[in-house]
Amino acid sequence: MLLWLYRREGIERVGVSAAIWIAVAWVVIYASRPVTEWFSQSNGNSVAVSSSDEGNQIEAVVSLSLILTGLMVLLMRGVRLSVIIRNNGWLFVCYLFWFVSIVWSDYPIITFKRLFKDLGNVVMVLVVLTERDSVESIKAVCTRVAYLCIPLSVILIRYFPEWGRFYAGYSGNEVMWVGVATHKNTLGALAMVGALFLLWDLLGLQSANKRGNYVARAFVLAMCWYLLLIANSLTSLLCAILGSLLLIAFDNSVFRENIGRLEMCGIGVVILVIISNSVFDLNLQEEFLLGVGRDATLTTRTDIWPILASFQDNSIVGAGFNTFWAGTRLRLLHETVGGIIQAHNGYLETYLNGGAIGVALLVAVLLAGYRRTRKLLEKDRADGSIRYVILFIAIVYNFSEASFNKASILWPVTVFALMEYHKPSMSR
Repeated sequence: MLLWLYRREGIERVGVSAAIWIAVAWVVIYASRPVTEWFSQSNGNSVAVSSSDEGNQIEAVVSLSLILTGLMVLLMRGVRLSVIIRNNGWLFVCYLFWFVSIVWSDYPIITFKRLFKDLGNVVMVLVVLTERDSVESIKAVCTRVAYLCIPLSVILIRYFPEWGRFYAGYSGNEVMWVGVATHKNTLGALAMVGALFLLWDLLGLQSANKRGNYVARAFVLAMCWYLLLIANSLTSLLCAILGSLLLIAFDNSVFRENIGRLEMCGIGVVILVIISNSVFDLNLQEEFLLGVGRDATLTTRTDIWPILASFQDNSIVGAGFNTFWAGTRLRLLHETVGGIIQAHNGYLETYLNGGAIGVALLVAVLLAGYRRTRKLLEKDRADGSIRYVILFIAIVYNFSEASFNKASILWPVTVFALMEYHKPSMSR
């Protein structure tokens, strides 16, 4: 069945080369669990503290192989570094800052290794952007990942519980549905991204009056929503609903042409909630959280954030790229706040690793990405709606989860939403 779906994909997307499989493999690993965990029946959520610093040599070899293969493809395509920098100035400055952070990091080797792996996302996105048809290429990557990971997650959860379910909680009796992933939130992010890209693909087929393989896409899309409903990852579920509504709205030219009014309505709702809370003491956000089965602390997240901030040694430049959770500090945090290895807030996570400068650069990158995606949406470019929606969802998602510069499926697609590569015109 899977081979048939992939064969149909190849027939439908004529502008997509075999090099896309490199990006597919990369995203599958980010979306699921480490390669070595597929050969051991261990609980992916209970990794030893020391192993986080040491890493895994097999995983490193797999990542390095994919990155080098991707770089070879880019070299053969004549991709120029100067063009990449010119098209993505703020993203380049941000990564330059992270590279310099090796200097003040307490663990420079760890910082370098994690930064090098993260740059693999840029390589994979460039492989997509330099395809003959970059729009069909990003669709191919995300739908092929969904075709594999979504049905497999359902199968593992329903028929192979020793693989598809973990047991968490203080008593160890709380069932966590994880599927191919290592945590319910990771599964939620996978289902969210799959749902958004499959819906975008289906809308594109409809507007272009193409027959395509509607049934397979719709079936996997339904599976995405099934996983979103059972995974108990509220952030992913709400973002998937919001993102889907925006994609459907942007499929109508009226909403695309009046994006400014739509944004003002959204800002107006936020202001209204703030005023209502301060003037009438309504606590609308707390009532909403209670209504969806959460509390005002976002499942103890807000209790942990001040504790993490107190471990910040340098508020200006931070601990170094993804190095806050490393070495002695990692062990102390494990003893203080339990087994978490992220702040569950992408902006706080960036502050811990990059300080105030890191946060400022992140905001600059997001603003630059917003200006670009908004222009693409107004010009009705084929990938304008998905870029805008993914960027918007990433901004919202990171208020209660952390995906910026993290090994999750949302970060590679966010990099896609942020990046552009305009091939230099050939001089006569």
